[in-house]
Amino acid sequence: MGVTEVRFLEPRRLNPGETLEGFSCGVELIDNWANRHAPYAAKRGTAVPYVCFTTSGEVAGFYAISAYSIDRDAVRGGWLKRNAPAKISVILLGMLGVESRFQHQGLGWMLLQDAIKRALAVGRQIGSRALVVDPYDDVSRGFYQHFGFRDVPGSNSMFVRLV
Repeated sequence: MGVTEVRFLEPRRLNPGETLEGFSCGVELIDNWANRHAPYAAKRGTAVPYVCFTTSGEVAGFYAISAYSIDRDAVRGGWLKRNAPAKISVILLGMLGVESRFQHQGLGWMLLQDAIKRALAVGRQIGSRALVVDPYDDVSRGFYQHFGFRDVPGSNSMFVRLV
């Protein structure tokens, strides 16, 4: 019996009434947010979850982005701080997770690309210097570093330039 190839649809906004209940990527922090907070964040306007489904309708992964700012004085030098206002306008990639059974198939990169694309579009409209993420461990830090994110000097955060 052959291996069935799983196909993923383009990420889309989580619709009102939808949940990510049952989502499990193996990281408790992300699983809890997905299962308990994603629909409420969308409803209250504190974050916008984007979800990726398989062609058979299963939740494969998600990410959440929101408006954010970093205090210029908290950044210890570098491009992000240079010529920036007191509050540096950025977009926060607050969560990104891939369902355990779909990991190691390139979906994390696909979700990250989509988040960067959306952040670039929004950043051009409202003025935002970077997409920022707070990695939860060294493995996630390595993932973001592999795709071009750099450390925010003086913090645990990482960023990729939008301008």
